[in-house]
Amino acid sequence: MTTSAAPSPAKIYWTAFVGLFFDYYDLYLFVYLERALAAEFALSPAQSSWLQFAGLAGVGAGSLLFGVLADRWGRGRAMLATFGVYGLGIAGISLAWSAGSLLAFRLLASLALGAEWGISHTYLAERVTGAARYRFSAWLQFSILGGLLAALAARFALPVVGWRALFAASIVPVALLAAWRGRALAEVPAIAAGAPVSLAETLRVHGRAFAVCFAIASLTIASGTMNVFYARELPQSPWFTVLFWGNVAPGMLVGAWLVRRVGVARAMLVYAVGLTVLSVACWGWSWPGRSLLFALVLPLLNGVPFGLMGAYFNEVFDRYRTTLSGAAYNLGRILAGFAPVLLTALGLHEGGRYFLFTAAIGLAVAAIGTVLPRAALDQRR
Repeated sequence: MTTSAAPSPAKIYWTAFVGLFFDYYDLYLFVYLERALAAEFALSPAQSSWLQFAGLAGVGAGSLLFGVLADRWGRGRAMLATFGVYGLGIAGISLAWSAGSLLAFRLLASLALGAEWGISHTYLAERVTGAARYRFSAWLQFSILGGLLAALAARFALPVVGWRALFAASIVPVALLAAWRGRALAEVPAIAAGAPVSLAETLRVHGRAFAVCFAIASLTIASGTMNVFYARELPQSPWFTVLFWGNVAPGMLVGAWLVRRVGVARAMLVYAVGLTVLSVACWGWSWPGRSLLFALVLPLLNGVPFGLMGAYFNEVFDRYRTTLSGAAYNLGRILAGFAPVLLTALGLHEGGRYFLFTAAIGLAVAAIGTVLPRAALDQRR
């Protein structure tokens, strides 16, 4: 089923990593530059909210649109196409002349992130087997550290070069990567061939599994989204910014290790129990530094599901796996983006009561974990 022209897993990994890294960089850069953009284009609070929502909407649409194209026409070609969309979007953002143009190019650029996640994880998962698949998936999620680059760029480079240059800076490395990716990623015909059944039929067969994966993504990403509240408890220094973002990396490796030792379902249970215990302990603890502790430990816990979802979703779906895995993750990201709104609506955003919200997330993940579809790695245990 393979050919001599097939690229190595390491080569696939690095091309996917760089693309995702700069996608995450631009995604989070919008968050850190919200005030600068509002001042530049005289945006109202409502317009700023629409600008942020456009990023979430584009991620969901990109996962669906490019996921179907990848499953029908081949992952390699689709990976190259996402770079073209990404380049146009980022170039447009750096040259935006009005609030409307900024919104339109923001939507276009965000299509690439939704596309890139599903395609990259699927392309890699189809060429790496067993526990190694989860290890590579965890390493690939290190690309989320593009958010750290965005945080540091907004803090140190923004006053010097301005916001347009911060967006434009990612065009050159991505263009170089696209040229290299075109030579490096040879398509494997047997894998790239279109699925013999319709997407509608696939959804009928895998509808329950998709719902479970979507729920897992929504809940675990919501826990990550809540970091915006906890990060405010950190001392506002570069050191703590690096520590906050960097703590997610060892969690991803722990997740891959847990999958190898106990399987996906038990790894998710460990995450759920850890999140619930941490939340309840901090809720009942009167120590003034509890929020600081929580802000630093939470990314470590969140790294567990973040690191294993890419490989796990690709084992659950046997057809249209790019579409279904990418949609479950990215549509879950959209729903999770409303977590801060829900937190405020429930009155849990003050006085440390947000610990109750994350405790509820932990309990929900534990409950859903009892009906997780069996992954191939679990079935072999």
